[in-house]
Amino acid sequence: MNDRRRFFSAPAIRLAAAVLFSVWFSAYGADPFISYAHTKDESIFISGNWVKDDSGWRYFNQWNSKYPAGQWIEYKGNSYYFMDNGYMATGWRYLNSHWYYFNPEEGSTQGAMVTGWIRDSHYNSTFYTNQIGIMVTGWHKIDASWYYFNPGPDGVAGQMAVSRVIEGSYVGADGKMNEDR
Repeated sequence: MNDRRRFFSAPAIRLAAAVLFSVWFSAYGADPFISYAHTKDESIFISGNWVKDDSGWRYFNQWNSKYPAGQWIEYKGNSYYFMDNGYMATGWRYLNSHWYYFNPEEGSTQGAMVTGWIRDSHYNSTFYTNQIGIMVTGWHKIDASWYYFNPGPDGVAGQMAVSRVIEGSYVGADGKMNEDR
């Protein structure tokens, strides 16, 4: 007869693991796996207060008494990214091998990730980001029309081509490919 006694039962071990994971999740508020493109599933949802100082905007998360840093958050239906220093990203940012655009304009949606058409006055150009906010490059069909966005090596990545021939196809001043040649 085996006289060894268990110090911990299987349910106690499962409970301890669940408690440790809950403590870790509440402390860090993020998935432990790296994502290479932003989805709402990888974001944390927060409740707290916006704080502005000379360096920019941060968000104080009341649930863990921390400022999010190096992570995505969802706030009032918008996606935001907080850089490693805890400040909200604005403008173009290269994250996890993708370009994203965050609204740089002051106001209630400053810092929100932008999807769709972007007119960037800094580059005096038009860009497009897909439904999860990633800048597109190459040929893309948008609303039944084809557009070409610079892949980058010979100019500004993502910049929509206008009034020129690309790979044998002409794109007009509006960026649409002229299919009637």
